Amino acid sequence: MNKENQQNAWIKTGSICGLLGGCMYFAAAFLTMPDLLVYIAAFGFGPLLAIGCTGIYYFLSDGDSSPRLQIAVVSAIAGGITLLLMLTVQQSIFSMTEKTPDNSSAEIMAVGKRMNKGLNSIHYGLDIAWDVLISVATILFGYSMTKKTALWKIAGFIGLALGLLLLAFNLYHFPIPPESAGSIDWGPFTAMWYLFIFILLLTRKRSLPGKI
Repeated sequence: MNKENQQNAWIKTGSICGLLGGCMYFAAAFLTMPDLLVYIAAFGFGPLLAIGCTGIYYFLSDGDSSPRLQIAVVSAIAGGITLLLMLTVQQSIFSMTEKTPDNSSAEIMAVGKRMNKGLNSIHYGLDIAWDVLISVATILFGYSMTKKTALWKIAGFIGLALGLLLLAFNLYHFPIPPESAGSIDWGPFTAMWYLFIFILLLTRKRSLPGKI
């Protein structure tokens, strides 16, 4: 497979995986499903997003060899892995802490509450780490898109703004994620932006006859 075929294959694979990951994100976040399906959707989102962002990298790197794109894709892949870690740890904590009997003494309940607070701080920290990494990727991808033309330029400025907002709100509310602090969570808006980008990638004109 030559370089151009490899590039096109990665763009197509990335856009499909990214769209699938986005659907899993919204399904896990907003749909009522059996626990097993929730786990599949939640745990699949991070790895699929990492593959999707690799497709974005291959698209944007055509004619742009700036280190910013390599930093962006490394941040996105690290973010996807961190998200998987965060969600598995979070769900494991929730599963274990739900087993405290309701008829426990006040002392046991107080100890359990302190333990829950400490355990929750673990996935809170991982949550913010994931948001920081994907924010960096979004900012750098968005900036790179502003160097394209027409729709890509507009999408780039939107991505740049969303990445900055996501990063700023997470750093401001640290160590509590913005949503848990009662503030605006820019994550769903950023997820919708990525979905739009993956759709653009999948429906873009083929670079050469017979190629995606």
